[in-house]
Parts: sequence; structure tokens; C-alpha cells
Amino acid sequence: MKIICSAVFSDLPRQELQDRTAVMIDALRASATIITAISNKCDRIVPTEEANEAAAIKKISEGNVLLCGEIAAQKVSGFDLGNSPLEFTEDVVAEKIIIFSTTNGTVAIKSMAAAEDVLIGSFINAEAVAKKARSLENDIVLVCAGTKGKFSTDDMLAMGCIIDRLLRIDETLETDDMGKVALKLYHDANHDILSALEGSTHFEYLKQLKLYDDLEYCTREDTLGVVPVYQEGVIIKG
Repeated sequence: MKIICSAVFSDLPRQELQDRTAVMIDALRASATIITAISNKCDRIVPTEEANEAAAIKKISEGNVLLCGEIAAQKVSGFDLGNSPLEFTEDVVAEKIIIFSTTNGTVAIKSMAAAEDVLIGSFINAEAVAKKARSLENDIVLVCAGTKGKFSTDDMLAMGCIIDRLLRIDETLETDDMGKVALKLYHDANHDILSALEGSTHFEYLKQLKLYDDLEYCTREDTLGVVPVYQEGVIIKG
């Protein structure tokens, strides 16, 4: 079995996904938000590519529905929640349908539908998502959402974290060159992920917005054992 890595989802040819298990990684913050919402017993998450699409779906939806998401890391005006995982507590999201739009993560998820299985991973569920991915017995494609179509250091470190957990489970897994680089970056940084991200573009932007608690939460390792799965247009607990 192989581990194939992509630094930005838009650079990944569709055929690279077919018959493989894909893991979408958007470390700051969509992956952590999705994992947290699923852990806190939301009914399901409907990812969308744009805020307008999310709002349109909300209008025709029935039941307990929350409209959630961000543009440029800030909550969309009129939405119930933004993209802070700390907002998605059990008392807020339990049994709710979440219509979700983010700048990078939800777009990346929808682009990966050709894969045999699509999982959501990051630092906070690295061990759990590695176990799930390995159990599916297919080659594994780790796909970073990136930031506005460009490489993002936080996603690469989270990729390295997941590769570390995969190799602990099965040291015979073959890793491509990008995976080897991500793993090295993670091993150099895992004593202090926050400090390792200092100076990186997306991290510094979120710091400017004073999202310090989000940054600390999103970079904790193996705090949740939930693996969200994207299938038939929705994200559910795997």
C-alpha cells in the first residue's frame, strides 16, 4: 500500500483519487470544526463551495438547520456560526443539520468525491483517521486544502502528523517524496506545533484576527477519536 500526498487539492488529478481512500486536511480550521461538530453529535454536515450556495440550501431545508461558515476566516453576515470549532459545542449542534461553507476546506472536500472513501483529518484526530484509512485496505491519498490555492504550512504539518500515525500502524506503507518531507517537518516541530507555525502566512493571519484559542485547539494532537466521512454529498460520522 502507498501513501500519496498533495500539497493543494486543486493540483491533484482526478484519476489519482479513483479506487483510493482520500483524507482531506484543512488544519486551520475547517477539519477541526467538522471533526468537533461530528463528535458533538450533529446530525450531518452539508459542505458547499460558496456562502451563497449555503444560504440557498438553508432556505429550502426543513428541520433543525444551522447555517455556518466563513469568508476570509470571518463569520459570514447572517450565518448562525462561523468556522471556529469552539462554537460547535454539543448544546449548540447536537441533532442539527449543518450547512457549511469555508474558503478552502469545503471546496476541497467536494473536489474529492471521485475517491472510494473521503475522510476528514487533522491534528486532533490524527491517530483515529490513520487507523480508519489503513483499515480500508486501499492506497491512501492525503490532500491538503491549502490557502487560496497555495501551499499552507499548517496543512503540511498535519499531513506529517497523520503519516506518522499511519507508519506506527504499518511501517511497510510506502510514502512518496512529499510525504517524506511532511513527516520530517512534523518530527522537527511536534514538540511545539504552535511555535513551528510562527511566521507562516495563514497562521499569522488568524493571529491578526485574535483567534488564539482556535489556533491552540486546532493544533492539539489526538484529542478526538471521531472520523468524519463524506459520502453522497454529506459528512457523517464514520
